[in-house]
Amino acid sequence: MLRSLARIAAVLAGAALTVGGLAGAADAARTCTAYGDSDPRTPGIQYGCVEWSGDDTSDDDTGSDNGNGNDNGSPAPPQCTFHGIYDDFCIGKRACYKNDPAAVQDVERAREDTPGLADKPADAERLIFTGCRETPDSEEVRRYYWDTELEETTVSVVDRIRAARGALRLPTVTATFNPPTRTLVNIETWWWAQGAPAAEIVGTPALGMRAIASPRGMTVSVAGQSVSCPLVTRMADTCAMQFRRAGDHPATMTLTYDIRFEMGGTVIPVPAGAQDLMTLTTTATTTVPVREVQSIVTDVD
Repeated sequence: MLRSLARIAAVLAGAALTVGGLAGAADAARTCTAYGDSDPRTPGIQYGCVEWSGDDTSDDDTGSDNGNGNDNGSPAPPQCTFHGIYDDFCIGKRACYKNDPAAVQDVERAREDTPGLADKPADAERLIFTGCRETPDSEEVRRYYWDTELEETTVSVVDRIRAARGALRLPTVTATFNPPTRTLVNIETWWWAQGAPAAEIVGTPALGMRAIASPRGMTVSVAGQSVSCPLVTRMADTCAMQFRRAGDHPATMTLTYDIRFEMGGTVIPVPAGAQDLMTLTTTATTTVPVREVQSIVTDVD
């Protein structure tokens, strides 16, 4: 895909960010090869690197950074700062974009920018072009690679969206009803989500992206019935139901949030196929004791 998401770069350019990226075939630096939930023991997605490859550092003419590690020996991906159209990935400290396949597939023409480009390997299918700059004012480094020569560890827009979503923490809520402690058959029972903020919930930035949750509403399901309401955070009659039979009824309250993703205050469109990341839910459960009031009717003269 040529410059994926057709220049979300115009937005990314206004929000400089530092991300890990992509290493050339000659780069033996230790880099991240797989991203995912780095701490599955905790709630939510702790998005980060879950798999590394390579075990030393190097510096070559692809611009690979020799700082791929820290003082305690744990590795870190190459670092770069996105700017302008150079927003697809990193090669060392250079921010890059990629055309895959390259517009030029003639080897001799490609060698005008990459004199050391080898003849087509037996297992290669196409040429890939990369344009990279370390800063907006530096000279562009133009390179062609065979598709078998370029090892990607791209931090994509979806990667950033997943990271931001994982950094969004919804509050713990309590499903609360009134009358408290117990209610009665055919008496209106009110519901609200104790502890839920009425305003938007803003996550902490992750990979330059921030997730913001807007409450869509809440649903209460209990005793074979359900009621859908706007989010209610304090005692009110906005979300109410009546019980038709007595008993101790388990109830589930589900809060639904619509998620948008921003960089530098600008909303970033979610790519096709990732729309499921635009919704989050949280649930709370309780038991509702419902009692029946007996009455005796007598004739009154």
